[in-house]
Amino acid sequence: MLFLNRLSPRFSSKQLTHHVLALCLGTVGVVSTPLVWADAEVSVPENVIVLGIDGQETGNTGFFGTKHTSYRLPAGEHTITARYDRLFPLGEDHDVVRSKGVTIRTVLADQQVYTLGWQPEPDTHEEALAFVKQPTLIIKASNGQVVASQKGLKMQSTSVIASVMQGVNNLTTGSTTPAGTTLDRLQTLWDQATTEQRKQFKTWIDQQANK
Repeated sequence: MLFLNRLSPRFSSKQLTHHVLALCLGTVGVVSTPLVWADAEVSVPENVIVLGIDGQETGNTGFFGTKHTSYRLPAGEHTITARYDRLFPLGEDHDVVRSKGVTIRTVLADQQVYTLGWQPEPDTHEEALAFVKQPTLIIKASNGQVVASQKGLKMQSTSVIASVMQGVNNLTTGSTTPAGTTLDRLQTLWDQATTEQRKQFKTWIDQQANK
């Protein structure tokens, strides 16, 4: 009591106890309050196949497989790997045009919506074949502003069906390409093709046999 009286004659021991208790509760409240970080949403259009996020595979299997239309990610820096993938009707036939994966790095803000896309977006089969040789992946904010952009590496093979057909032509036209190499390439492409693409290839083979 002597210490309390010396501290301040205006405070009784009961009043001081109340003040100390309130101060302690306020301090505990500040310390125990968690920091809340909201997620950002990344929308994925039809022609964008997300292959991986932050080094983790997404499980997407391509045009004819399961595909997510959006992802919710914590606010902060992320890397997203995606490829161009689109089915084009070609008269009675079809062709799937796809690119290699392009990895883009970006910082996402909390409670914001973003959209993955391609620049420029191809409209025709011919434009797509040229585009996927070196595609550019972009991320746009909800106001349309491009917040990140990444150009992919140059590539030559642009179409699964076209590559298989080229291999068949090499076998039937007396190409200088060694037969073993061409057959190996055809087998590899066949193993990589989806069930739908194999059906398309079989249809094309039947058409060639009837010519």
